Amino acid sequence: MEDLDPNPANWRHGELEKDAERAARIMAWVEQGQHELESLTGEGEGGDGRIKVTAGSDGRVLDVVITPRAMRLDSRTLAEELLTAVRRAQDDAERKGMALLGEALGEVLPTGAFGAEPVEERYARLLDHFDRSGGTGP
Repeated sequence: MEDLDPNPANWRHGELEKDAERAARIMAWVEQGQHELESLTGEGEGGDGRIKVTAGSDGRVLDVVITPRAMRLDSRTLAEELLTAVRRAQDDAERKGMALLGEALGEVLPTGAFGAEPVEERYARLLDHFDRSGGTGP
């Protein structure tokens, strides 16, 4: 898909319909995929598997398992390994969530459009065009 031209005078008939269809598919996925995304979890370990953490897609810690072997660690090392496991679980959940979104939305979004930077860049170009034209177009 080509980049959206911020100038409405250059839009061809049918482009807006395609964009509306693409938006409808995205909204349908959001409604259907929200539950799947919310139920997604990530796993992380610390201390050579002595500490295991499960985190939800929102980053909240859902479960912590500390083996008896981990209890032999001094308190500082135990805390560091616990934090490592939590961070790894949160990172894993985030990776899985991004993969799920990328897979689901990849077919309806232009290549490279997934992520905050491309979206912000497109909107900035659109806003810049309308600011320069006084909000009335070309």
